[in-house]
Amino acid sequence: MVTVPAELAAARALLEEELAALATAGIPARRPPLGIMVEVPATALAIDLFDADFFSIGSNDLTQYVMAAGRDIAAVADLADPLNPAVLRLIQAVAAHGRTMGREISLCGDAAGDPAIVPHLLGVGLRSVSVAPAALGRTKAAIAAVDLGISS
Repeated sequence: MVTVPAELAAARALLEEELAALATAGIPARRPPLGIMVEVPATALAIDLFDADFFSIGSNDLTQYVMAAGRDIAAVADLADPLNPAVLRLIQAVAAHGRTMGREISLCGDAAGDPAIVPHLLGVGLRSVSVAPAALGRTKAAIAAVDLGISS
C-alpha cells in the first residue's frame, strides 16, 4: 500500500540497483514500467505527487479506508459502498490525473466485476478494469450497455 511518494522513490531506487546488478552480471534486462496501487485515500488525494508509469486503483481497499468500514465486518459492511460519492470522487480524481498525464489508470477489485457499479465507474472516467475470469462476460455486457456519448 503506497501512501507517500517516498515509497515509490525507494522502490524505483531498488529497481535501478537490481537492473545495474543484472547488467554487471552480463544479464540483459529492460526496465519495466513501475506503477502503484492506489488503495489509500492519502494516495488518491495527492495522486499528482506520485510519478508512477501507471496506476491501478484497488477498489476494495480504497472503499474500506474511505468509508472506515471493512466489507468483512458485519456490523459495518453496509457502509463499505464503492458507490458512495466520496469513493467515486477519489476514483474520478485519479482517472482525471491519468488522462492529463497520459498514464494508464485501471481499477481492480469487486467493484470492477459488479454490473451495477460498472456504469458508475465509466461515468467517472475509468476506461480500464481488471476482473476475475468468472466476471468477464457480465462485465463486458455491462460495459457494452453504457452509452458514453462518444461517437466513432
